[in-house]
Amino acid sequence: MKQKNIRLFFAHEALFQMSDAMLTILLPIFIYKLFHSISAVFLFTFAWNLIYGHLFIPIFSLAMKSKRPKYFMALGMVFYSVALALFSQAIPEKSYWVIPATLAFSLYVSFYWMVRHWFFSVNASHQIIGKQISALAILRIAISFLGPVIGGLVSYFISFNAALFLGSVAGALSIIPILLFDAPPHPRGYTWKKVKWILGKKEYKAMRPAYFLEGFYAYMVGFAWILAFYIFIGNIKQLGILEGVSYLVAVILTALAGHWFDRKNRIKLLAKTTNAKLLGSLLMASVFFFPHMAYIWGVNIFNRFAGSMQQTVVDSYLFGYSSKIHPVRFHLNREVHLTIARFLCSGMMAVLFYYLPPTALWPIIGLGSFTALGWLTIGKSDYLLHGIKAKKNGKMV
Repeated sequence: MKQKNIRLFFAHEALFQMSDAMLTILLPIFIYKLFHSISAVFLFTFAWNLIYGHLFIPIFSLAMKSKRPKYFMALGMVFYSVALALFSQAIPEKSYWVIPATLAFSLYVSFYWMVRHWFFSVNASHQIIGKQISALAILRIAISFLGPVIGGLVSYFISFNAALFLGSVAGALSIIPILLFDAPPHPRGYTWKKVKWILGKKEYKAMRPAYFLEGFYAYMVGFAWILAFYIFIGNIKQLGILEGVSYLVAVILTALAGHWFDRKNRIKLLAKTTNAKLLGSLLMASVFFFPHMAYIWGVNIFNRFAGSMQQTVVDSYLFGYSSKIHPVRFHLNREVHLTIARFLCSGMMAVLFYYLPPTALWPIIGLGSFTALGWLTIGKSDYLLHGIKAKKNGKMV
């Protein structure tokens, strides 16, 4: 049953990632173009993180107590498709469509992501978690090659609205594999009081800084780079091709990270890939001084490769913990700290760029690069992946 679920999950991921990879580069630029404001981009992220922060634990608790948690994940994808469809209706004269679209986007994140994490955790095997994560990463990156390219070309030659509607269709199709999942319910609810108790447990302490700083990295480097490229370097077609090809090159060696995680010193591999990610992010900030396309291509390809390798190692830790120890608590720990960080960072960025010029994006990327070092802290919890007693056939092993 677990192998069937993993195969179905991969089928869902192929369809969903096609849309999500497109959305990653389109949505920040779409909102920027719509309102001619960098602050507006971060007000959007501030709003959905605010709503998500209040909803995701009660919704996840309901999902875990239901007989079919998969329907919550499917409903999340319904909200995802609705959000993109609503965004596709927004034009300067009808910018108010962004409000219901943001609400639908918030509901998508609230219904989908925690159940997704739980589903993969309970079906993954901690003995071969690196290989499973590598296979997922390769699929994600291979599909991510097409998403930005298609999104960039459709946006450039037709319109952003048409590209967003295309993403909505791909998201809707990805619901089909979810409905075929066969995962048992998890008959436990999670109140805020219980979540607070979970967050206070010692074994999660080392991972809190990693998740928190990753929330800052997503906006200070990820969103800032997309906006900086579009405003100062090139158009959406160039950005889509750049991101897509960079992902494709990254897939060639990403599989190695998973095999290394299973066979070699995880802490050393974590340190090497994290330092490579830091270097790649700093090189992105240096584009301000060397805005030449050949240099930009080299920097982006290196950054995507370094980021993919590091993400594979990090995901192997995360799903290894959750698969071996507890399929929910690690993800609750992750989501709470990520959400707080994204909320704080997006609010800060919205205020800063109300006063600062767009050129401030470049030093923001440089400063944000150092938040990548937060992942080094999870090495302190490496002991959790070995020496843990587990029950098997009623005996302690």
